[in-house]
Amino acid sequence: MMPGIIFLSSILIVIFAAAISAAPTHGHAIVPAADQCDWTGSGGGGRGVRPVYLRCSRGTVSWRYPRGALRVVLSGGNDGRSFRGCVKASGPARVYLEGKGTLRLVYAPGDGKHEALHRCFHSRGQLAALYVEADETTPARGTVKLRYDLELEHVDNVGRNVRRDEEAECRPCTKEELAETYCKSDLVARGTVSAVEKRPDLNAAEIILRVTKTLRRVEETEDNEIDSGDLRLQREIRVRLPTACDARHGQGEFVIMAKKRLGDLTLACAPRLEAWAEAVRELQSAPCFLKS
Repeated sequence: MMPGIIFLSSILIVIFAAAISAAPTHGHAIVPAADQCDWTGSGGGGRGVRPVYLRCSRGTVSWRYPRGALRVVLSGGNDGRSFRGCVKASGPARVYLEGKGTLRLVYAPGDGKHEALHRCFHSRGQLAALYVEADETTPARGTVKLRYDLELEHVDNVGRNVRRDEEAECRPCTKEELAETYCKSDLVARGTVSAVEKRPDLNAAEIILRVTKTLRRVEETEDNEIDSGDLRLQREIRVRLPTACDARHGQGEFVIMAKKRLGDLTLACAPRLEAWAEAVRELQSAPCFLKS
C-alpha cells in the first residue's frame, strides 16, 4: 500500500474424531452462548475436550495448569462473512486448526519459530475452530496463553466474500479508502522513514518511522480495553507489512495508518503527506474528522 517505501499427536486425533462427529457443520452452525471476548480457566476434564465459544474480533484465552484439550470456536459475526484470523500462542500446549476431517498444526512449543510471529489462517464460513492440546509431559504445566485477532473478509459488489492475498494488501489506497482507514486505525502518524528491515523470522518487513506528528491514537491495554486520548508517542515506531510488498526506504514525509494486531502495529495505508493533504481537501464526506 505504500509507493516508494515501502506458516499430531495420536491422543488428539482420537479427541478430534469424537468432537467433530458431534459438532454442527459450518453451513448450519448452532453456536451456544459465547464467553464474550476472553476465557480464563484451569485444569480440564482428563483426556476430554472442553468447549470455548468466543464472538469478539480480538481477545485472549488463558488456561492455567492445562489438562486434556480445549476446542476454541471463533466467530466472525452473524452476517455469514468469513474472516482471516491470526494468533500468538505460548505455554505447554499444541494448537491445531480444524479443517475438513483434518487438523493443521498452528503452534507447538519449541517449534523454532519466533515468539512474536503472527500465525494466521482463514475461516470456513463464519466460524473457525482451534484445538488446544495440553502437553502433560511438562512438569510445571504453567499457563497456556492464546491471543487472537480476526479481520472480516471483504465483500464484492454482489455480496460474495473476497479473500485478499498479500499482494492485494500492497496496492495504494484510494482516497475513499484513506478516509475510512484513517477513522478505523489505531494509530495515524506523520513521519519520515529512517529504515526498512526485512524480518524473515516474522514473515514480514518492518518500517521504522521517525514520528513528527501524531494525528490519531487509540490505546489498547493488555485486557483489550480501548482508551482514546492525546497521548505522547515515542519518537520512533515499528510498523509491520507483508514481505510481498517489497518495502523500500523512501524520501519525504508520509502519513502512516496502522492497526494494532496482537500487540503489534500492522500497516493499513501509507500515502505521502502531500497526497493525504490533497485527499483531505477534496473529500466531500468522511466517517470522522480528518487531520493532516
